[in-house]
Amino acid sequence: MSRKFFIKALSLALIMFNGGAHASISLSGTRLVFDEGRKEETVTVRNDGNDIVVQSWVESETGADLPFAITPPLVRVAAKQQQLLRVLFSGSSLPSDRESIFWLNVQEIPQSAGEENTLQLAVRQRIKVFYRPKGLPGTAFAAPEQLEWRLLNASGGPQLEIKNPTPYYTTLVDLVLYGAKETKVAESRMLTPGEVITISLSNMANSKQRLEFGSINDYGGRDLFSVDFIEGLPAKAKRL
Repeated sequence: MSRKFFIKALSLALIMFNGGAHASISLSGTRLVFDEGRKEETVTVRNDGNDIVVQSWVESETGADLPFAITPPLVRVAAKQQQLLRVLFSGSSLPSDRESIFWLNVQEIPQSAGEENTLQLAVRQRIKVFYRPKGLPGTAFAAPEQLEWRLLNASGGPQLEIKNPTPYYTTLVDLVLYGAKETKVAESRMLTPGEVITISLSNMANSKQRLEFGSINDYGGRDLFSVDFIEGLPAKAKRL
C-alpha cells in the first residue's frame, strides 16, 4: 500500500467517524403519500455539490412485489442543478383496510476524481412512501390522538405500552417521560397499523406520569402531543 493511499484512506475514515460522508444532494420532502387513485407523485433532487450521477429505486418493507416504478432511474445531475424524479404507481393490488409502506432510495454516485488511489463513496438517502386506500376510518392527521397508552409495572420492571388501533402508520419522535425526573424514553419509533409495542423504562418513581412526544405528519413536520396517565389505566394523547 502506498503512503499516499494510506493517508487518504485514514483521512476518509476520520471524516466518517466524525459524522459520516457528506451528501451533496437534498430531497424536496421526507415522505411521499400516494392516495388511492393517484398514479404519480414527484420528488425534486437538488445537487449542491459537483457533477454526480443519481440512481433511484423503490424497496418493499416486506419483500412483496413492487407496485412502483421511477423515471429516470439513473440520471446525471450537474453541479448546482436539480432533477425531478417521477414515482409511478402501477395499480397493483394492495391491502384496502390499511396503509402500505415502501422506501424510496436516492443514491448519489460522484463523477470520477481523476486521481489514482482515491476512494469515493456513494451516499444514499431513503424516504418513506405510503400508499393510502380510500375509505379508511379516521384520518392520518388524527391518528396520534387515537393511540392507546398504558404505563405498566410488570414483573420485569416498569414498561410503557403503546397500541396503534388505526389503519395508519404513525412515527413517534423524542418521547420524554416526566415524573420525579425527566427521562428520555425513545428517540424514534414507527408503529404499523394495529401494532402493540412495549418500551422498558429505567424507573417509575410514582404512578402519575406525563409523557410528551412528537409525531411526523404527511408533510414531514412535527406535531406535538402530551399524555397524562395513571399506572395501569389506558390513556390517549392530546395535541399541544
